[in-house]
Amino acid sequence: MNLPAGFHWHEAPTPEIIALLNETTLGTNGARYRHLDTIDRIHEADHPLFLTLEWRERVLGNLTFCRRNQHWYIRYFAFHRSFQASKQTRQKQGDSRFKTGIKAFFEKQLNAGDVDTFYAFIDPKNDRSKWMSEQFGFRVASKLVTQSFSRIVPKKSKRLTDEVQWNSLEPLVNSTYGNHQYFFTHHLARGPFYALQNEQGELLACGKFTRVTWEIERLPGRFGQIIVKCLPYMPILNRLIRPKKHVFLSPEGLFVRGNEHDLLTELFEAVLHAESCNVLMWWADQKDPLFLATNQQIRWGILNRIVGQPEVDVVIKEKEGTPPDKRPFYVSAFDLI
Repeated sequence: MNLPAGFHWHEAPTPEIIALLNETTLGTNGARYRHLDTIDRIHEADHPLFLTLEWRERVLGNLTFCRRNQHWYIRYFAFHRSFQASKQTRQKQGDSRFKTGIKAFFEKQLNAGDVDTFYAFIDPKNDRSKWMSEQFGFRVASKLVTQSFSRIVPKKSKRLTDEVQWNSLEPLVNSTYGNHQYFFTHHLARGPFYALQNEQGELLACGKFTRVTWEIERLPGRFGQIIVKCLPYMPILNRLIRPKKHVFLSPEGLFVRGNEHDLLTELFEAVLHAESCNVLMWWADQKDPLFLATNQQIRWGILNRIVGQPEVDVVIKEKEGTPPDKRPFYVSAFDLI
C-alpha cells in the first residue's frame, strides 16, 4: 500500500496510537465526553487498519478502519491538539498535508476496487467532524437516534435469563436485521446476551448488552455544562449520571416478538437490574422498525426528558454512480462506544 510521505499504516495499535486516542475528547457544541474503555475497545476492533500521520515518533493524526469486506467503517478519527483548530483557522489553512494525504487514500481505495463504501457515524453538532467529512466528500445517508432508557430502581423479571447462546439467537437476529445495510455479526455473536423467555422456553425478546464507561464533560442542550457541574448535588440525577465515571449499558441486535413495547421495556428494566445499572443507551436508525414501533409507547425515563434524542449522522463515501439505498442501517454498539 503506497502512502504519501509521513503516512504509515499498522494492523495493530501502537503505544503512540493508544496514547492519542486516550487523550481525545469527543464532541464540540453538543455533548462532550471521553471513552474510558479505549484500551479494551481498540483491541476488539474487527480487522483493523490504522492509518497515521507521524512526525518525530509522534502520532499527529489517526484514522482507524474496521474492514468489513467491501465496506470500511471509520472507528476512530482523532487528531493531535495542534490540528484541532477553529473553523475560521481551518478555512484559511487550505489543503494541509494531512487532509491531502487522507483524500488520496480514500480515492485510491475506491478507484482500485478494494472498497465500495467508507462510512462513519458523526455528531452533526461536532464542527470538526462535520467539516472533515465534507472536505473528504462524504454525504449524509441516514440518521441515527441516541435513545436513553433510565430507571432509578429497575424492575426485576423472573423471565430474564443470561443462559442463551448465539446459535439459538442467530435465526431471530438474522430475520430482524438481515436486510439492513451493513449488517454483520462479528461483535454481536460474541455476546454477552440476555433474553426473556416464557414458561415453554420460547424467546420473547433478546439482545447483546455491553457495559460502557465514559467521562462526561457536558451533556447535550443549552444547559448541558451547568447540569454536569450540578449533578453531584442533585439527589435523583446523581444516581443516573456520574460525570467522572459514567457507566451505562448499550444494546444491539435486539429482537422483540411482534415489536411489542411492553416486552422491550421488561427486557431493558430486567437487564439494568441484573447488571446493577441505571442507564441504557440505544443507538438505532430512525427508520428501524423496532424503534418506530416503540418510540411513542415507552416511558424512557428522566434522562430522556433532560437530553432528548440526540441525532447522529450516518455519513458515507462511495463509488460514483452508486444508486441510493433507503434501507435502515444496522448499528453495532461497538461502533459508538
